[in-house]
Amino acid sequence: MNAAWTRGDLLLAGGAAVALAASAETAWSLRARFALDLEGLSALERAGVALWDFRPLGTAVFALAAIAVLLGASEPGLRLESLAGPARAGLVVLAGAQAALAVVVVGLAVWIAAAGEVGRRDELGFVYSSADRAVTLVTQLLAWIPLGALLALVAVAAAGEREPEPGEDDSAPDAPVSEEMDELWHERLAHGPSRERARTLLRRIHSLEAAGDADGARELAEQMRNLP
Repeated sequence: MNAAWTRGDLLLAGGAAVALAASAETAWSLRARFALDLEGLSALERAGVALWDFRPLGTAVFALAAIAVLLGASEPGLRLESLAGPARAGLVVLAGAQAALAVVVVGLAVWIAAAGEVGRRDELGFVYSSADRAVTLVTQLLAWIPLGALLALVAVAAAGEREPEPGEDDSAPDAPVSEEMDELWHERLAHGPSRERARTLLRRIHSLEAAGDADGARELAEQMRNLP
């Protein structure tokens, strides 16, 4: 684990904090919309009244923060590496939910813009002017369609990230070249015509590795591989 905080740590931690705050803001706004007294309307009509002009700011902030989390989690040498997996899993859920919200908002905006009113005029009802419908529909489509697509991509990207499998070359450090040469010595060179030369090279390879000279050890290993 690194002693210093990296840019990836800051992106991961900061992005996760902002993503949670933005999600909480969106949830609070949704609750406030549905807390309105809409007695007498059906469930669909209530959703239409509450969401057809629902603004995307909280969700847009979440999308930017989610991208920061993905960028941070993909960087190597994180102090917060243990949090990268749970953060990506959380993004899958939250980004997927808010992408679904985008679809719902767009659908309700199209419906109410086409209908022009919700409920009954003699009871609880809402009538929207042509100008209001046109402006709201255009702005909602421009805001929520690309935002929903971005959130879907974020969810897919977060789901596609995975921890390296044990034994993968990318995650495991390179084995010392002396181990390979020890095997070569026992399997082929110990009883061959070049055994004395091989023994000398093997000793020097071990000495160079012990001194931290990996490049020198690899050069001698190449000589040892070419012995008859």
